Amino acid sequence: MTTPPVDLPPLTTDQEVLARIGTIVTPVCAQRLWLLFVDGDGRQAPAVVPISGLSPRPDRHLVGLAKILAGLRSELLNDRGGGAVILAWERPGCDEVLPADRDWAEALVGICRTADVPLRGVYLRTPGGVQRLG
Repeated sequence: MTTPPVDLPPLTTDQEVLARIGTIVTPVCAQRLWLLFVDGDGRQAPAVVPISGLSPRPDRHLVGLAKILAGLRSELLNDRGGGAVILAWERPGCDEVLPADRDWAEALVGICRTADVPLRGVYLRTPGGVQRLG
């Protein structure tokens, strides 16, 4: 788990999310899923969770992720409403969006639906930069 500075500005646009992921998830050296959480004001939670050891394609182990996200749902609330999760799939290699990347995005969207956790977006981090998948 990594901890970003606590005085970061809120994430109000997709461009700000892209830039934040580019700052936090660098350099690309592994295949990981990163979980970033924002509250109802768009302020990022002080913890960022990288998950390593995942297969190149989503599999049955992601059921546990849905349970974890569901358990964190109440932690994202503040007086301005519910927060959301931002998911970033990191992988080395080419910058082109691959079929496996699309599979990951689809699976992660489904996991957030199952967990009833608002999803701010699914992003792909490759050596060349960050792009939105869903």
